Amino acid sequence: MDTVIVGASEVAHLSNGDSANSRIDGQLMLNRDMYVTEDLAIHIRDGTIVKFSSNDEMKNEWGKPSKKSNEIQIIDAEGCAIIPGFVDAHTHLLWDGDRSNEMAMKIQGMSYQDISDQGMGIASTVSSTQDARASKLRQIGISRLKRARKMGTTTLEAKSGYGLKLETELRMLQTASSMEGNGVTLHHTWLGAHAYPVGVKNNEEKREWDRHLIDEQLPAVIKQGIATSVDVFCEPGWFSIETTEEICKNAQKNKLDIRLHVDEFIDGGGLNLAADIGAKTADHAGFSSDDARAKASDAGVNTGFLPGTPYVHGDKISTIVNDCIENNWKWSLATDFNPNCRTLSIPFVGSIAVHRMRIPPIAALAAVTVNPASTLNVDKGVGQLVKGGVADLNILRTTSADGWCLMPGDNPVKKSYHHSEL
Repeated sequence: MDTVIVGASEVAHLSNGDSANSRIDGQLMLNRDMYVTEDLAIHIRDGTIVKFSSNDEMKNEWGKPSKKSNEIQIIDAEGCAIIPGFVDAHTHLLWDGDRSNEMAMKIQGMSYQDISDQGMGIASTVSSTQDARASKLRQIGISRLKRARKMGTTTLEAKSGYGLKLETELRMLQTASSMEGNGVTLHHTWLGAHAYPVGVKNNEEKREWDRHLIDEQLPAVIKQGIATSVDVFCEPGWFSIETTEEICKNAQKNKLDIRLHVDEFIDGGGLNLAADIGAKTADHAGFSSDDARAKASDAGVNTGFLPGTPYVHGDKISTIVNDCIENNWKWSLATDFNPNCRTLSIPFVGSIAVHRMRIPPIAALAAVTVNPASTLNVDKGVGQLVKGGVADLNILRTTSADGWCLMPGDNPVKKSYHHSEL
């Protein structure tokens, strides 16, 4: 089917990035004129962009916006801006339970570790998730995907990690896989090394669990064939540098990509390890050293910042992304949707980046589209709008493309399209 979109005030196509992987980094992130074009209409055929032209040229070729048939639909943007579909490349999509009571504990001064030591935190979610049937998890997941989609996300990475036990981890991956085809392209990550189960406390017990992850869980995940990436919570008090490296190298031998949680609470050397082993992305990284940031970027490692997490914890919002732009370091943004940070709104993350981290909307837009897309095995055009690329896009409620992140608490997306619908 042919789809023609006309009437946009401007289109943020983001198509002048690095030709090798479509990234936009450094000072290029600030050059709005390179990535936003006025009077641009789009012709899509069977989900793929086949042509750009002026609005008048497209209307002359295809007729008035009201024209409809089984072979063609003409969409009128009605003077609103168009941007690419969002790529949320760090989410903990599937879990059951409710940890709302932990907020009061944090306000009273308890840390993430304090709460975890009392058997709450991740352990609470793990218990609820292990007890949940696959059908319930799927219902929860579909509901969350619909929420993300309404707010413009068309590609999403989904981690396991709240199962811990082999059976539950495999069930989570299988359940997430069963949700494909709901208007969001999914990428699956095994995060079995998310936390140690309750009862695994001393060093000997932790070593035994590490061996279980490496010798039993990882081979089973590989055999299942759903996950394309492996993640590890590499942080002092959780999984060590040595264990993380062994898990990752075994995963890489079996063609799985590496995505890491690193340096969230202190500089534990996680980002430095990510550079050494060639991870696709190393996320959180709030306390990594500048040397590690430079080393990781030079090694092709993306650093994924998750500002929603310090926001909900009441912590200071870092402005490190400004240093990333100045130093040409590779970085991106994501929601980190999880039981503590319950937002699937990329526009909300963009609002934090612009209003609190003080970067221009066009830079933040690259950080939630082309840059995270470069960390996933995506189809051509994901995270940007290019000829020959997939047509994942959002029509905004604003005439300026900058409006995508300037409506905190509201949804700036008027209509979201995934290429499977066009």
